Amino acid sequence: MTTNAKSFEERAASEPTELHKNFAEWLFVQTGVKPDLKTVQLVCSMRMDFQRSEENQKHLADRKKAAADKAAKAKAAKIAKAKETLAKLQAEIAAEEATSTPAEKPAPAKKATAPKPEDKPTVTRSRARKATATASEAPAQPKARAARTRKTAAPKAAAPTA
Repeated sequence: MTTNAKSFEERAASEPTELHKNFAEWLFVQTGVKPDLKTVQLVCSMRMDFQRSEENQKHLADRKKAAADKAAKAKAAKIAKAKETLAKLQAEIAAEEATSTPAEKPAPAKKATAPKPEDKPTVTRSRARKATATASEAPAQPKARAARTRKTAAPKAAAPTA
C-alpha cells in the first residue's frame, strides 16, 4: 500500500477510536505517564508506515554497516594481539635456545641385522623347563578329566500363606 502525505493528513484528522482511548489509559496505568490521546492515535496508525519508510530503512542500513565495521575492527585487533603474543613467545624460545648448551646429537641408530644361521636360539625359562622335563622323565600322561556330577536340588516346599 503506497501512502502519501494526503492520506497521512486524512488519518491525522480522524478522531481517535475506542482502541486508542483504551491504549492511552493502559499506558497511563502501566507507566504513570499521561500520554496525549492524539499522539497515541498517530503512533498506532502510522507505525508501520514509518518502519517501511525510506528514511528508516536508510537509518537501519547505516546502523547495520556500522555494527559490521565495529565487529571487523574488533576481529582485526584480536588477530593483531594474538600475532604479537605469538611473536613474543617465539622470541623467548629463540633466546632460550641460544643461551642453553647445544644438545648432543644422538648417535645414528644401528641397523638391525638378521640372525645368522649358526647363532643358537636364546634359552628362555619355558625352553629350559621343557628341556629338563624331556631329559629327566618320560613323557607325562595326560590327566583324566574329573567327571562333574550335577547336584539336583529338591524342589522347595511352598510356604503356607496366611
